[in-house]
Amino acid sequence: GGGYRRRGGQRVVVAGLVVSVHRRQTQNGQMASLLLDDRTGRIEATLFNEACDSFRELLVSDQLLLVSGSLNYDEYRGGLSIRVDQLLPLEQARALQMPLLRLRVDSGLLAQLPGGGAELAQRLERILEGYRGGTSPVQLSYRGHGARALIGLDETWQVQPADELLRRLERLLGSGGVEVIYSGGRRPPAGSAASRDGVAAG
Repeated sequence: GGGYRRRGGQRVVVAGLVVSVHRRQTQNGQMASLLLDDRTGRIEATLFNEACDSFRELLVSDQLLLVSGSLNYDEYRGGLSIRVDQLLPLEQARALQMPLLRLRVDSGLLAQLPGGGAELAQRLERILEGYRGGTSPVQLSYRGHGARALIGLDETWQVQPADELLRRLERLLGSGGVEVIYSGGRRPPAGSAASRDGVAAG
């Protein structure tokens, strides 16, 4: 907290689930506070008059959002908060940023499938087919007995990284089998919609 008291105003981008929304009227207009949770922690995000009006349709609980703004230390609450200037639904933000989808496959998964690698390839093709035509490239990361490989699918298999696609891939590949990677760096392995993209600070 002390460092943020001194530095204040650092730009951050946070992805999380809206746990609660509180609105109130002030002398300067409407104000709203969102409590965001990304499964590693929670932080309050505040929208003042203009931002509150611009993004009012997104100010609902159980919404996955990408929040941009300035990080500040709230002396009254004794914690960090974000003054919001931009909100985007997480799925829309993910599509705009064109992340790489890395699909993790190991020899244990192949051993569980009656048809082995051929069956996995067929299942992946069926899942990806409905989301082709997007801008996100797909990679297969394989780890086996004494062997590793990173295989990039060609551009005809670029996809729209929709939530439903990620859920279907997770059901096939298991927990940690899908990773969403942005140009700025790596995100935690997928486990839920909120943890799938994690938190990015910049």
